[in-house]
Amino acid sequence: MKEQKIESSTVKFTSHAIALTDRKKATLTGVGKVESSNATEIVLITCLGRLVITGAELKIERFDMTVGDVAVTGNIDALKYAVAKPPLIKRIFK
Repeated sequence: MKEQKIESSTVKFTSHAIALTDRKKATLTGVGKVESSNATEIVLITCLGRLVITGAELKIERFDMTVGDVAVTGNIDALKYAVAKPPLIKRIFK
């Protein structure tokens, strides 16, 4: 796997993993940035792209930016990688 640089960070991560326990706790590696967080949605920037976690009563228990580890608790309903849309010009001139 090719090494990728996380935006807005000097730390480089080459792998990303998710461990989900009983849909109540998620532990993630390879996270460079927490883009946004509230009780129903957490958006993380990982070395493999933007990851959106949705659910209820979500809370970031731990975030260690130096090693890229995040622990999330709450009622986790979905984990989804967001796909970036191509620029408007490329969509117009297919």
